[in-house]
Formats: sequence, C-alpha cells, structure tokens
Amino acid sequence: MVQKAMGTTLSCLHNNEQTLIGALRSVSEIRAESEKVDVTALDAPGGFRTYAQGLKSMGEVTLEGFHDNAQPGQQKLRMLFDSGEQALFSVTFPDGLTLSFSAFVKSYGFSNVEVEGVVHFTAVLCLSGAVNVQ
Repeated sequence: MVQKAMGTTLSCLHNNEQTLIGALRSVSEIRAESEKVDVTALDAPGGFRTYAQGLKSMGEVTLEGFHDNAQPGQQKLRMLFDSGEQALFSVTFPDGLTLSFSAFVKSYGFSNVEVEGVVHFTAVLCLSGAVNVQ
C-alpha cells in the first residue's frame, strides 16, 4: 500500500519537554551513508582499486515550513540553534512508523519575501549517531 505523506509529524524532545514542530511543508530524505576506505594493495589484481566500508553517517535533514513566530516548535528550533545543544527528534508517519534521532540545528533561516508571497522558514538538522526505527 502506498503511504501518503499528509499527517507526518516532527517532534523534538529537549529537557524532558516534547514539542511538535508545526506548519511544516517538507522533511527531506533521511538516509545512511558510509565513507569508503581505500584498501588497495600494491599487488592488486588488474590494477583496480579495492574498498571497504568506513564510518557511517546519517547526514543532515532539511526542514521547510510556513513561518509562524508564535509556533512553539519553531521557537524551539531557533533556541536550539542559538544554544548548540542536541535534542531527540522524531519523525512519525501516518502509519505509525517513527524515525528517532539525536541532532543539533545546524542552520535556521527565512525565505525570500516577495509581494503576495508567504514567508517560509528553513532549518537543517545535523544527525549524530544512528536512527532508531520503531
């Protein structure tokens, strides 16, 4: 069955306080990547390089939404950016699947402001450690 994105939520747990990040329009891909380690020996067959998997990283997640200064989740993201503290974030899909991860807010910004435009915010979360899938 196809899973629709509508109803997906992002929350933040910091100092034992759970806060929903509201007015979101998108949450970028969450994926693991690994470094490659060159393990080529001088006598490599055929002169081809060989590699092994190196350290893994969950990378970054980009958030985009409608700016709402009164929205507690957006206030929390700005506060976390200012403090540099890590928090536990959870993305929950409509079918109940939840991805939880520790991250700090790497950046927080506002969109271009145009006539008849809507003000958006953007934030980038830098993940630290593995993602827990529940």
